[in-house]
Amino acid sequence: MSYTAHVLHGFNPLEALETEWRDLFNQAESPNPFFSAEWVFTWLNHRGGRVFPVTLIVRDDNERLVAAWPFFEYPAIGGRGLWVGLSDIADCLEPLVIRPDESLLRTVFEALGQLLSEYRFIWIPLLRGQWVRDYLEPALQTFPNLPIIRNRAPNYFVDLNAHPGFDSYLTSTVGAKTRKSLRYDTRQLKQLGLVEYVTYRTPDDLLRFDVEMRSIEKVSWKGRDKKGHLTRADSGGFFHELLPKLMALGRAEITALRVNQMAIAFEIAIRQAGYYGFFHIAYLPDYRRQSPGKQLMLHNLERAMIERCEEFDFMQGGHEYKQKFCTGTRQFMDLFLCQRSLPGHLNYWLSQLVRRRRAD
Repeated sequence: MSYTAHVLHGFNPLEALETEWRDLFNQAESPNPFFSAEWVFTWLNHRGGRVFPVTLIVRDDNERLVAAWPFFEYPAIGGRGLWVGLSDIADCLEPLVIRPDESLLRTVFEALGQLLSEYRFIWIPLLRGQWVRDYLEPALQTFPNLPIIRNRAPNYFVDLNAHPGFDSYLTSTVGAKTRKSLRYDTRQLKQLGLVEYVTYRTPDDLLRFDVEMRSIEKVSWKGRDKKGHLTRADSGGFFHELLPKLMALGRAEITALRVNQMAIAFEIAIRQAGYYGFFHIAYLPDYRRQSPGKQLMLHNLERAMIERCEEFDFMQGGHEYKQKFCTGTRQFMDLFLCQRSLPGHLNYWLSQLVRRRRAD
């Protein structure tokens, strides 16, 4: 099988791909959940004229779409650069490919290198370390341009297949003192009244819970610090449109922790076959002493075991509780490609400054 890469400039060629993109995602062996058609085209809809998309695609001998990687133009010293799309709201930015075929990925990486004849740099954060070592680093050895790879904070996860049940997981993962503290938090919560965990799985469910959910985030520490996905000016509308699309396909769900019927915490999860992604959580600050976020997280971890998921992914963020309750870690990496020149190095340092400001 041979492959041919193409670069699409602008909105119209990309929008024409939506059906093919959806087919590619549905047929992929291990699709990146953040590069589904729902994520990508909803993101484009909300970015509007603020970005100019540049999309790298690959087709096979039968003209079937077998790989796609969305980018957008970004100002650069001496010209323009490329940032991978969705870098502001996604947790993994590896390309969407039908399967991790060596020849297919080589075609993707060669096209990536050729883009540097047109752009000053290409910035791709949030790549899994194992993916970088297995597929990207061998290809970079032949690159005429300068690749710079930086480590990010580790990504924590729980291998759900390694434990016969939830009690076994807790016993082998956290100490007796932590387990005692968890039991105390549970008792404290039950003393307040009726405790319920309610999972919302459909767009109609979301419609009923949406106002409560946003109200919780608004007064939570994430809302106060402008880090709430649902209430930030730059992402609130995006998630308002995206979540019902994902829930209609069974790719997202929301669980609320209720006390006396009042929601005090919620968690948004990304779901795929065998996979549970702990994407976003918020709780009412008045209940922090009862650790509602931690209790909700552990409830869903136990539920993921019961539903025979293979992995509970804590996703981005190096919070202490993720380190405490994980059973494994993996490194995420950022890739910066630039020309071997002074402008190339200057663009690298400029991109780091912009990234740090966005993180703040």
